Amino acid sequence: MAKVPNIFFEPLGDTYVAQFYGNLNFGDSPYLYAGRFQGPGDIYRTLLLFDLSSPRLSSDLIPPGVTINEAFLRLTLYRNLIPEGLSNLLNAYQLLSPWTENTVTWNTQPNFNALTPVYSAPVSSGLGTIEFNLTNLVRGWFDGGAVNVGVLITGDEFTNNLVGFYSKQFPDTTLWPRLYINWT
Repeated sequence: MAKVPNIFFEPLGDTYVAQFYGNLNFGDSPYLYAGRFQGPGDIYRTLLLFDLSSPRLSSDLIPPGVTINEAFLRLTLYRNLIPEGLSNLLNAYQLLSPWTENTVTWNTQPNFNALTPVYSAPVSSGLGTIEFNLTNLVRGWFDGGAVNVGVLITGDEFTNNLVGFYSKQFPDTTLWPRLYINWT
């Protein structure tokens, strides 16, 4: 982290979609997942939506005309099936179409540009936090250059290396996904 963040946002919406359960919604789950679990056809992806006009404290609104210096997403791992000594990448993608936390499924998941991740974060075995530098994407959301319909997190979809994170439905709010923003 280059700068101390001015503010952070908790998700307006967060869920995961599961290929094996193509028509099920997981909007009320206390956990989020990314990667492949037990073979082909068992892929999980996480969806997150942050409203930049609704920070944790209403006094923390980002003033108009400021410069977003840095923005990063922090996810806290609760489960990690990556074998000891190996590492993978978790990819963050800009979502291109709207979705709703309590209705989205694998079969209705929003469009995203699968060729170009916004950021790729390395993850190895063990627990802790993962950070994604989303500065350019958040700048676009803030200045209107990009439509804010959220971000998609994918893991390794070719080998069994599922990772799990806490969602905003988990009782301990300090473990929820957070989008940190530093501005001047």
